[in-house]
Amino acid sequence: MAVKKCFSVIGYHDSGKTSMLMRMIPFLRVKRGYSVSTIKHATHLDLDRIESLKDSEALFSAGSEKTVALGNDFAVIYSRSESLRSVLSQITSDVVIVEGFKDKPFPNILRAKDAFDAGRLLNELTIACVLDEPSERELNGVPVFSPEEIDKVTDLALERSFPPLPMFDCGHCGEKDCRSMAVAILEGRRKFEECVVLPSYVSLKVNGVKIPMKPFVEDIFASVVCALIGTLKEKPKDIKNVELTINL
Repeated sequence: MAVKKCFSVIGYHDSGKTSMLMRMIPFLRVKRGYSVSTIKHATHLDLDRIESLKDSEALFSAGSEKTVALGNDFAVIYSRSESLRSVLSQITSDVVIVEGFKDKPFPNILRAKDAFDAGRLLNELTIACVLDEPSERELNGVPVFSPEEIDKVTDLALERSFPPLPMFDCGHCGEKDCRSMAVAILEGRRKFEECVVLPSYVSLKVNGVKIPMKPFVEDIFASVVCALIGTLKEKPKDIKNVELTINL
């Protein structure tokens, strides 16, 4: 959807700009029915000091759909994304490191103080443990490293990891869900390419010719169609598959 309104709030440092915006955002959302995003000029943003992001965090907490702290050569983005998958679909880096989300289908490196703590978090997708002072080189068959061996841990992660699975848990690959598929890939029983949903879960054909779409565009297309279906009086309670044909 195109931006309907755009304006700025200017003033000297500590003049109360953020406080005013924090009052304007809920007014625009609740009283006027607009969704709101904010962009904060952050020329002096210091990434080494988390308190330097407090104004941006405050605007996001006030209800901004997306808040961007924009510096001279970088940006910090706070966004209310619907899912981890939609975030991943917008990233084009060669390597993505996800912190947390231990229930998701990613090979993981377990960081703990000792073997006791690690034992409580160890799971079937753990490929390495990093302990403060490891006394053993393995824990339940998983290699153990010290924090000083970060190069070895990183190389192992590159060797054993694979692109993110779609997290649809459709079962079309024959596994129960994407996590089970990830385990099977790690164990060498399956290959990443065997995921039947990849590379696309949205199929678009124009005059019989399939048009490829990037994951981010797929998400937008699917969201728009499902939102339109949601406005209909007669609609399935649980949407699993949608077929759309337009004859022009």
